[in-house]
Amino acid sequence: MKRLTCLLVAAGLAFACSKDSMSVDPDAIDGRELAAVRSALDSALKDDSSYQILRVFVFAYVDRASRLPTGGGDTMRLVGVQLDIHATKADTPVVAQLSAVLGWRGYSAATRTVDSVMFVVGTGVTPPVSDTLRQRFSPDTAGIGTGFVIHQAPDSSVHAWLARAGALHITASSYGSGTSTSGAGLTITSSRGSVSGDYHVTAKLVPDSSSTVSAAAAFGGGIRGLQIRITGTL
Repeated sequence: MKRLTCLLVAAGLAFACSKDSMSVDPDAIDGRELAAVRSALDSALKDDSSYQILRVFVFAYVDRASRLPTGGGDTMRLVGVQLDIHATKADTPVVAQLSAVLGWRGYSAATRTVDSVMFVVGTGVTPPVSDTLRQRFSPDTAGIGTGFVIHQAPDSSVHAWLARAGALHITASSYGSGTSTSGAGLTITSSRGSVSGDYHVTAKLVPDSSSTVSAAAAFGGGIRGLQIRITGTL
């Protein structure tokens, strides 16, 4: 794991310093805003295995997100993320393919918190991905995903609602050639592009299910996308 962590750091630095990231980008995420989003996710989803996989392998590379107007002058930030692992460990194939959408709204520079974070994840990376959202999710089960709605208060405390119903659809994706970093038997390729689709989720409060919330977004015109592909020997 130590050598994988070192390689991820090196790959992240190479990706951040690529030519594309050096230009001015209106979808770039302010570092303090991104830290608030990650803090809310880490606090609310610390026990969720699918989030931990994406946190280690994908979210470290997220530095851009599209802006979608939601009415009343409000804006949601959205980014599609995909993880494609085709590796081996002790001669055993390790394969994982996950697609997720991360969204948030209501960032406060004064409190460095974000009002709402939405995170939905399913299996597969090749469109069409059409997953039903459920309370329980396994990366090995095709067609089933899960989702969370998170609220972060100005004092940084969080509450999370876990999916009971809903769907995630990835209808199209397109990526550039990417930036590759190799070492210790592994190659990590990071590619930017776009993802199209939609999601809707109905979720209940964790752990007591005392309240229900819903969230939805449609991005048929495409949002910022990020794909991480890992090959080699773990």
